[in-house]
This record gives sequence, structure tokens and C-alpha cells, in this order.
Amino acid sequence: MTETRTVLITGCSSGIGLAAAVKFARGGDMVIATMRDLDRAGSLRQGLADAGVSADIRVLDVSDDAGTASGLEAVLADHGGIDVVISNAGIGIDGTTEELSVDDFRALFETNVLGAVRLIHGVMPEWRSRPGGRFIAVSSVSGAIGQPFNDAYCMSKFALEGLLESFAPVAAQFGVHVSLVEPGPVSGVFVDKSRGPQQQSSDGPYAEPRGRFQAVQDSAFDAAQTNDEIAQLLWDVAAVDEPMLRYQTSELVEKMVGLKFKDMSGQRVLGMTSRWI
Repeated sequence: MTETRTVLITGCSSGIGLAAAVKFARGGDMVIATMRDLDRAGSLRQGLADAGVSADIRVLDVSDDAGTASGLEAVLADHGGIDVVISNAGIGIDGTTEELSVDDFRALFETNVLGAVRLIHGVMPEWRSRPGGRFIAVSSVSGAIGQPFNDAYCMSKFALEGLLESFAPVAAQFGVHVSLVEPGPVSGVFVDKSRGPQQQSSDGPYAEPRGRFQAVQDSAFDAAQTNDEIAQLLWDVAAVDEPMLRYQTSELVEKMVGLKFKDMSGQRVLGMTSRWI
């Protein structure tokens, strides 16, 4: 890419968002790296310094209506526009449905799904006026395959995929490209931060299947991809002239997502996930 783009990335305090901010900045883009709490910006600042690049680091809490709207207005005013949005901010919680409260589900939906809606609300008027723009959301294999003890997280990622699959053809009428990037296990702190109190329980009706699933999950994370690998794919998707709707980040994820789309009855997927517990 020879032109400098303005790229807004959410959830940059760690993990994929941090790696993406450094990657796009190293590529010569003007990066607006956002996060909910600037007190957690230390790792990002260090990563940018180590790479010899800089970014505009700002507060943006995508779970907040007014805060997201005002934050995007300020970015548009200061930078004159946004070319690419990487919707990466997300949260998770372990637990099966009975163990989780309605508020648990609501919290994940507010950030993982409505966060993307708030971003779209903030950038589409400018993109329609050009026309053009790119919206890339970090989804998950959990957006295609329901997984035991990940009910709320899978719900939110399924909803995100439905939202953007529905929105994509409409956005395309205004030259706006919409894409989903679907990682599998990724190394980092997200999985540890996602574990709810129920996950640590050693008794109760779900203890035994939870333990079996935890062993499967731990094994999967032994072969996890790195945040830099996902950031590279985000960069590639942002650079291609005609991006696709979905991108899987590994052969394993391709096989799992492919299984889902071919499994009309759902029985093959259930057979696979039932073996995990």
C-alpha cells in the first residue's frame, strides 16, 4: 500500500488489538489505537516504541453509546476521516447457560455485538458521503461452532456474524467492504481473563464434564496461533482490493467452519463437540 490510511482499532491494550496496532503503524498507516482504560496502555506504548513507530492512543469504550459516538466524532474531526475500522474489542466468560446470569449474557452482547453496531453508526455517514470504507471484525471459530461452557461467548459471536453477513451487501452499495476474521485458539491473556468463577469450581453438577472440556481446551491452546499471525491476516484483508466476507486464520479453523456449513442437520457438529466433554 502506498497511500497512508487512517485505521481505527478497538481493544488495543493487549492481544490481537495491540499486535494489529503495531502492525498497521509499521506499515505506514495513521493508527488510532483505542481501549476502554488508558491506564492499561503501557504494553501498547512499549510495543510501538520497540517497533520505532507511533499511534494516536485514545479512550473508546464500545459498550457505551454516548462515549463511542463522541469518541468517533473526535477522531473524524481530528483526522478528517477513517478509512479502516478493525472491530476487535471483546470479552468472554466461561460457563454453561444455567450457571450464567442474564446480566452475564447482556454484558457480552453489549461489547461483542452492539459494540460493532455503535462503530458502524459512527462511521457509516462519513463512508456513505465518500463513498467507501472497510469494516473488519475479529470474530472467532466460536462464531460458527457452538462449544460447551462457552454459551454466552458463542451466542455473541454467532450474532456478530449474522449482523455483518446481513449488513455486508447493503454496505457494498456505498463502496464499503465488510469482513469477518475467524481465529481459533490464540496465545495471550484473553482466555485467562475470560474464565468466570464457575469455571474454577471443583464440585457441582457440571464439574466432571467441565474438567474434561478444560483438558481439551488446554490442549488446543498448546498449539495456539500468535497475536502477530492474526494481525498479519488483518493487514492482508485490509490491503486486498476485493475482500471476502469470511477469513479463517488456520487450516484447523477452515476445517471446523467448513464442517458447520456442510452439516445441515447439526448432528456432525454435535458429535464432535460432545466428544469434548
